[in-house]
Amino acid sequence: MRFQLQCQRRSAYRAVALIITLASLAGCTRGELEHKADAYNQAIAESNNRQILLNAVRASQRAPMSFVGFGDVAASPTFSGTAGGTFNFDPLGLTTYNINPTLNVNGGFTSFTMNNLNYAAFAQELQRPLSPSIVEYFDQLKFPKELVKLIFVQEYTLAVQRRQRIASEAAVRCRTRGNQRDADICAAMERDRDRFYKAACQDFPETHGTMTVLNVGRDLCAMVTFQTFVRQLRLLEVELPFKPRTSQAILYYLGELIAAQNYSTHRFLPEVLIEKDSRRLSVPLFEVERAAGTVAGAAVTVSYGAETFFIPTPVFGSNEEARSLQVLDLVSQVITAATSKDALPRTSTVTLVQAR
Repeated sequence: MRFQLQCQRRSAYRAVALIITLASLAGCTRGELEHKADAYNQAIAESNNRQILLNAVRASQRAPMSFVGFGDVAASPTFSGTAGGTFNFDPLGLTTYNINPTLNVNGGFTSFTMNNLNYAAFAQELQRPLSPSIVEYFDQLKFPKELVKLIFVQEYTLAVQRRQRIASEAAVRCRTRGNQRDADICAAMERDRDRFYKAACQDFPETHGTMTVLNVGRDLCAMVTFQTFVRQLRLLEVELPFKPRTSQAILYYLGELIAAQNYSTHRFLPEVLIEKDSRRLSVPLFEVERAAGTVAGAAVTVSYGAETFFIPTPVFGSNEEARSLQVLDLVSQVITAATSKDALPRTSTVTLVQAR
């Protein structure tokens, strides 16, 4: 009797062990799916960054932009296997039970959708002016104040007399420099002014009652003029109404920043004033370089016109950290928010892609 019970226990333990083994294998499916989700997340993020950079490069060469939308992905885990066994629960061998469970799972991304967005409804969404409140929103998210203004503000229009008064009051403030904040902002304006004159830029007198301060990045003279005005407003803690850009205009602006570094007569690296450790520092705004071949270690890389354009990986945490990736993040959020789901095309075809 004791021998029979021991045999039954051993057989039962084997059955339980087999069931546990199968359960653990089934648990692998969840791990595989989570891994696929992470891989898909990373792939879409990288593709999105490259699409923004590629369209900015096209804009820098005054070439047409092109857009695609990444749709749903069908994925399955990458485990495939079988398990089986024969167990005798009867000590005399009169009764035999066969347990042959099988687990088969195919792996990889089985399909994904890709939409062509080059049509009227999507273009109209990109050409819709953004709400001025978007500046306040990103200010609340603690994005650098000047960076937000450079990306979103297309122009200021104001009376010439008020423009002159703002410049005069800022000059007085810079002569006193009562605190570190004022000293940093004024020092940045002085450096920009030096660059302005070294590039043989000129101030042209206004002949009308109103004037427009236009925000462009391709030309150093125009960019310094706008940045100086923005810094004067910041120094005096004054907010003025402005004309916001469209999402498409933001991409054109990024193209201007790329052109400034690569094609302009007087090449320069556009900078932005950021706050770090209670100081205001000038750092690269949107740094993009080009090369003839492949580039290793870049944060984002695209190929266009037989050349490689890339964003160097910023030196994170340093006082010279470029804000290129932060600009991509901001632009990505804006384009996503500006293009409603109804503006996206219906998927008519599905392309199968096996990826193991």
